Amino acid sequence: MPELIADEFFLAPVVKALRAFKKHLERILFRWRSWYTNARLEGLNGLFQVARARARGYWNVANFITTIYLIAAPIRDFSAK
Repeated sequence: MPELIADEFFLAPVVKALRAFKKHLERILFRWRSWYTNARLEGLNGLFQVARARARGYWNVANFITTIYLIAAPIRDFSAK
């Protein structure tokens, strides 16, 4: 099919998209069959945005990283044994 429309200048982006789709078809199908999502990364990004807002006045990378750890790190209750 791309051979028939390859000479048409305005359809060049469509031909490029079809080639990319064909090249990555297995990975695309795997993504739709798997249960993996980027929800965890989006959740972490939300925590980082909160940390950035809290550390806004400090202008220190170490304080920003410390704030991220304080917000995102799980806190365990070691006394509940």
